[in-house]
Amino acid sequence: MRQNRKTYRKLYQSKHEMKIIEKFLSILDSNQLSLIIFFGSLFLFLGFASTRLFFSDEGVILNQFYNLIHGSIVLESFKINTTKGVFAIIGDHLFGKFSYSLLILSLPIYYILKIMDFLAGAHLFILNLWALSGAFVTYLITKYRNFKNPLLYGAVSYIVLIATNLYFFKPIYFPMWGELLSIELTNVIISSFLVLFVYFFFKDLFNTKIALFASLFLVFATPVSFYSVTLKHHTLSLFLTVLAFYLFYKYQEKKDDTFIYLAYASAALCIWTRTLDGVVLLASLLIMDLAGNHRIKHIVNISLIIIIALIPFFIFNYLILGNPFSIMETVPLADRSIEVKTGKDFIIFNENLNQQKQANLLNELGFNWNTDVKTGWQDVLLDIILLRTVNAFGVFLVSPFLIISVIFIIDIVRKNIKLNMMDKILGLYLILVFTAYSLLNVLFNMNFIIYIIRDTPVVIEYRYLLIIYFILLYFALSIYKIKELIENNFNKIIILYGSILLISAIYFIVKFPLPFMNLYYQVSLATSILLIIAVAFSIFINKKSSNTLSDKLMVLIIALSLAEASSLLLFYYWVVNMTYISPSQNYTIVPILENLIKFMYQAIL
Repeated sequence: MRQNRKTYRKLYQSKHEMKIIEKFLSILDSNQLSLIIFFGSLFLFLGFASTRLFFSDEGVILNQFYNLIHGSIVLESFKINTTKGVFAIIGDHLFGKFSYSLLILSLPIYYILKIMDFLAGAHLFILNLWALSGAFVTYLITKYRNFKNPLLYGAVSYIVLIATNLYFFKPIYFPMWGELLSIELTNVIISSFLVLFVYFFFKDLFNTKIALFASLFLVFATPVSFYSVTLKHHTLSLFLTVLAFYLFYKYQEKKDDTFIYLAYASAALCIWTRTLDGVVLLASLLIMDLAGNHRIKHIVNISLIIIIALIPFFIFNYLILGNPFSIMETVPLADRSIEVKTGKDFIIFNENLNQQKQANLLNELGFNWNTDVKTGWQDVLLDIILLRTVNAFGVFLVSPFLIISVIFIIDIVRKNIKLNMMDKILGLYLILVFTAYSLLNVLFNMNFIIYIIRDTPVVIEYRYLLIIYFILLYFALSIYKIKELIENNFNKIIILYGSILLISAIYFIVKFPLPFMNLYYQVSLATSILLIIAVAFSIFINKKSSNTLSDKLMVLIIALSLAEASSLLLFYYWVVNMTYISPSQNYTIVPILENLIKFMYQAIL
């Protein structure tokens, strides 16, 4: 009798386990593209991650995190010597001016990596995470395309990726680089989720092909990828903003208050991450939501949710400034020095003996060092949209494809199309964000855009405006003709894009050093003009359906615009790696990339 019961229990457990496995496989099958997007992004971002540092901002952030781990938000010890940066002196204490939101999220990652370092090595763990991500993407793609034995393809991919890199493997000393790796890995994970939610957003609003295009565009044709492998909080701010917009859409679709409450929570957390972005986001949500919903209960609920979600913001303001309602951005920069201790495993960079050669190289590449620019807001607005100012390119130059979004306004007026809720909230956000920057400039003489140009002249885009790439992409893809063109020619665009990018890379290598900055400005400006003419002609003049000459030309120009954006992104990454520090102290997660960077560094010198 007892034996029968044991047998029955084993059979029951076996069936239960099989059901769990079947359910897991079913979820896997129904979300293959989503998983490919997430793990593909994770694989790509980890592939470019390294210990490379910007000396100013990222040095401050690293010192903030180092002190946070040791139980202090005051900068009592320095992990890296940062003589320049955004510091504030409050009382007799030194503080970094960057938000602690990303650093708090990085704490669990730090302790996980610390445990992994004790067991096998943190660098080896991250390298395995990279190889497993690549192998899982291979498995999912082969399964999606109905290849035989997709598991075998995944296993072979993992073996090839890990074995090739283990040959060059050099452990990264965790006690020295652990804080940096933790923040960077946290940023990589956040950025991967950002790409995933961009995919969800465009899939729900449009379709799978457009969603795939949008997620690939974000990774390969905007500066988001660059900031995914830094210590800065820009991708976290962007993620919270995109998440809030997506939740707002789900609220409109499902009529479930849970979604709008989560959207408000996301906006409040965004205020903690970057105050201006969060305030504009919260204002956009409130205006759109309360315009059609005056229920007292609803207003009370959202007020409570916003206050609760703002608690971390209030706590850190109180701990640092002594007032929960004070804002760190309004505190003036430190005007005197304060003595701090040298932390354990202090990061010391070797003297760069090739500094002058690097400066000469930047000159040959077309960089401009004249930071005497017009500061009128109308001038700044034109600069950030369409022109090159010093070395920073406007949004339409960084991603020429986005110039198409201008046609959306013309198309709406011409066809008398009624705006939907997403059109309204995204348009409202754009208006509010530019209004906010204008008011700060006019009323308080605070011009964050000009600070970027003057303080970081090597930077070639405006990092505070990453959300604009997302919004303009939405408006560009909302044009029916563009959406139809991409759906029908998706594979052609990808093939043309890859071919043009490859040709550009070969040309850059053969003609090196060439005045890339000047050439890019001219080519991207010409592409933007051609693209808007081609789109206008196709929509307003040519009434025929697809497969016309104008459509084929437009496909080519779209592919060209995407390739140009990717070439700028690769150039940006390359310049940072080549010119900030010696590659002898740039330890990459993927060892093969480290050897490639060293080879490129030696080749140019």
